[in-house]
Amino acid sequence: MVSGMGRPIAFNMVGQYTVWVVRMLLTLVLVVIVTGFAMQNSGEHATVTLWQKTIVFYEVPLVLLLFEAFVLGAVVWFVVSIFHEIALRRQIRKLKRENSDLNQEIAGLHSISLREIEGQAPPDDTSGPGI
Repeated sequence: MVSGMGRPIAFNMVGQYTVWVVRMLLTLVLVVIVTGFAMQNSGEHATVTLWQKTIVFYEVPLVLLLFEAFVLGAVVWFVVSIFHEIALRRQIRKLKRENSDLNQEIAGLHSISLREIEGQAPPDDTSGPGI
């Protein structure tokens, strides 16, 4: 049995499972690295200055700053992905309408005889035997 992409279905299922396992392993390794980095720097503190020394935070734990940067990045990613999703859905709707219009045009062309396409009138069978 072959899938729509020309590969055997069994290969696709094994390939998808392999990709999922590799993705989960990479995620696990990344979480372990970030956790180790945070634990090694748990005693470190930093001073944060915002808006030309208008707002200053003294001796903020570095782990807290890393977490806040992560959360801010996740929020920005989420907002951008929402706009991207809206644009994709709009494009899908437009393509579905275009596909529907083209299918209607094809259905209309199926009902036209070849003589009508060539510009000749279809023969009139109602006249009976010839003159």
